[in-house]
Amino acid sequence: MAAVQGRRTRKTPEVKSILTGTTSSGSVNDALLVDHEDAIISVSGDKTLRVWAKRSTGQYWPTICHVMSAACTALDYHNESRKIFIGLSNGQIHGFELSEDVNRITPKQTYNAHSKGVTCVKYVPDHSWILSTGRDKRFSFHCTRTGKVLGSYEVSAWCMKVEFDMEAKFAFIGDYSGVVHVLTLKPDGLTHMTTLRGHQNSIRAMTWDQGRRLLFTGGYDEIVVIWDIGSKQGDAFELTGQKSIIVSLGYFSETRQLLSAGEDGSIGVWDVAVDRKESVEWQDSNICSKCQTPFFWNIKGMWHMKKIGRRQHHCRKCGRALCDSCSAELSTYPKMGFEVEVRMCKECNDSISTDDRSPMASFTKLHPPIRHMHVNEKKGLLVTVHSDESIRLWDVTEMVS
Repeated sequence: MAAVQGRRTRKTPEVKSILTGTTSSGSVNDALLVDHEDAIISVSGDKTLRVWAKRSTGQYWPTICHVMSAACTALDYHNESRKIFIGLSNGQIHGFELSEDVNRITPKQTYNAHSKGVTCVKYVPDHSWILSTGRDKRFSFHCTRTGKVLGSYEVSAWCMKVEFDMEAKFAFIGDYSGVVHVLTLKPDGLTHMTTLRGHQNSIRAMTWDQGRRLLFTGGYDEIVVIWDIGSKQGDAFELTGQKSIIVSLGYFSETRQLLSAGEDGSIGVWDVAVDRKESVEWQDSNICSKCQTPFFWNIKGMWHMKKIGRRQHHCRKCGRALCDSCSAELSTYPKMGFEVEVRMCKECNDSISTDDRSPMASFTKLHPPIRHMHVNEKKGLLVTVHSDESIRLWDVTEMVS
């Protein structure tokens, strides 16, 4: 692992353990930590749910290998009740209870939640609800006491992720088109409230800060968006710094550090406590806002000015539509979420002070590439699933301090 140069420097995470032999075939699709024991739960495409316990040698060995009826595609675990929920490729969700010594699981309930593969499951213990999203383009939620479906909602694309706001009883559904659907859940059904649009492509990762009511989303467009739900002002802040699909997000609420995992193995650590500015809307124009040169689709303008049309660009700070020559400056601007150099006009570039260019995030590269990530704030640990099917446990205490 290596720190990426030219960025804010932090200590890199320390690898504590590497688990291999995690699947007989197919991919490891998720893994997370058990709080009350030194144990890890993983699910795989080979239809297995496995529990790994730490032995006296310091190595993790499987104590449970339970074969499901279909490939395991989603996982959630509630530490206080020791309840495990597994989403399957056939649309079912299976509930289990893990024994205190992590040597046994007891089947509890099966939910026929979706007609196609489950993409995400989330347990809400205060209401005894299990929330889920699927490739059937539906969100569903069930009562874990009765097993009955309480409501469902269909959208126009695969539903990929779900998070829940305990205060307002909002469910946030991220879909494959990049839209976040906001639903209000009640014991007798649900109501669609609004949609949030900030991504240009599929949402792949979500996490939630209940205390400050901040929603974090990341996706195929390589950006992270912070949605300030609590302020009720509609504020959204884009974070740009990684150069691959954002596959997972994790949040440390005490230090207000957001971790984002890129498909290329990069880990971004973002300071959420700092003041940020919203990204500006890009202006539409047929001519360069500065030199008046027509853009290449402006046939009438090219004929009138006797000029060859140019390609349109935008200054990331002011949003003006500009030609290449008038937006040739490159600069970071962390207050607006740009941790890498982006295109700007000369006026905006000159207006940014040295302090304004000070990084508000740091980046570390882990190997091999990451498929999934879970953080455990209580223990200061990070669990990652990698493309070589290994599961790795990292100490990130120094990284997020």
